[in-house]
Amino acid sequence: MTIRTISPTTRKRKEYLHLVSRGWDALVEKLGYADATRFVMLLDKGSGDSVKYFRDLWKDTSAEEIYRKMIARRQQVDSK
Repeated sequence: MTIRTISPTTRKRKEYLHLVSRGWDALVEKLGYADATRFVMLLDKGSGDSVKYFRDLWKDTSAEEIYRKMIARRQQVDSK
């Protein structure tokens, strides 16, 4: 039997991605998807790879699921 461990760098990366995901959810909850995206883009204009960032953020989610989440969130905000 082989016991597989996560290297510290991989573990840290997962922690960071989890933190980014939680932060993104908080931004979306308060600002909505469009303004949350604008906010993130304003933080660090001109550096990084935003396409890779959002690809990593949504990597396990289909476009259909992202769309459903956006619609559900919009309905939730509109009902307040």
